[in-house]
Amino acid sequence: MSDHEFTVKIDDKDTVFKVLNPSFKSQREAQKVYNKAFSDAINSGSIIRARLDDILVKQGLWDKDKDKQFAELQKKINDGEKALASGGISLDQAKTIAIDMRDHREALKELIAVKNNLDSNTAEGQADNAKFNYLVSTSLVYKETGKTYFEGYEDYNNRSADLVGIKAAYKLANMIYGLEDNFEATLPENKFLKEYGFVNDSLDFVDSQGRRTDRNGKLVDANNRFIDEEGNYVDSEGNKVTYAGEYVSDFKPFLDSKGKPVILDKEEAEVKPEPEPKPKKPRTRKKKVPAEK
Repeated sequence: MSDHEFTVKIDDKDTVFKVLNPSFKSQREAQKVYNKAFSDAINSGSIIRARLDDILVKQGLWDKDKDKQFAELQKKINDGEKALASGGISLDQAKTIAIDMRDHREALKELIAVKNNLDSNTAEGQADNAKFNYLVSTSLVYKETGKTYFEGYEDYNNRSADLVGIKAAYKLANMIYGLEDNFEATLPENKFLKEYGFVNDSLDFVDSQGRRTDRNGKLVDANNRFIDEEGNYVDSEGNKVTYAGEYVSDFKPFLDSKGKPVILDKEEAEVKPEPEPKPKKPRTRKKKVPAEK
C-alpha cells in the first residue's frame, strides 16, 4: 500500500481509499473557493493576517518579552543542532543537549500556540481552510473504482469529522505541505538519541537493555509509572508502592510521650453469619415386597 492510500472498515468490510494529487482543474476551482471565503471573511469583519500581531499586543497576548523568549528559544535550538552536528564533546554532554532541545521545541510550540490558534481566524486562515477542504473533497477516491468518496465540497464539510475524512485530510496535508508521518523522528535531537540507543523507535527513553525509562534512566512501565527491576511499583526514589500509590512498609506503632507504643484498638465484634441449613435429602420410601405365599 502506497503512502497515499489507507484502509477503513466500513460495514465490516475493509475499504481501501486513495488520495490523488490535486489536478490543475481542482486547484483552479479551489482558488475560487479561497477567493470567496476570503471575501466573506473580510465582509464579516475578520482581520487580515498582517494585523494579527497588533491585535495580540492590544489584547495582552503578546509582548516584547515573548518576542525575546521566542528568539532565545530558536537560538538555543540552532546552537544545539550545531553542537550535535560538530561532535567533539562527551556523549553525556551530547545527550543533555539533545534532551534540552526537545524541551526548547516544546516550549516554543506552547509559546506560539496562541498565534497559531488565532491565525486560523484571520481572513487568510479561513480562506486557506476552505481551499484545503475543497481539495480533500475532490482528491479522495475509492481505490477499486476511482470514484470520489465525497459527493462534493459541502458533503465533505458535513462529514469532515468522520474517520475517512480525517485520514484523507491528513494524507493530503502530507502531500501538499511536505509533512512526514514520522516528522518527530527526523528532528536532529531525536535522530541522535535513537542512533546512540537512548530512545527506541517510538522515541521513548530506554536503557542499554532496551527497557523503557524516564529521561534520567529510571525504569518505567508502559504507563510511565516507576518500577523496580522486578517490575514492582515504586516512587521516584525507589520506595515500593502499591498500584494505588500507597507506600508498602512494615509498620511500627507510634510512641507516646513516655516512649511506649500507642496501640489502637481496632478489634471489632465480628458477627459470624449463621451457617445456611443444608438442604435435606428427600426421603425415599422402600418398596414393599409382597410376602411369599
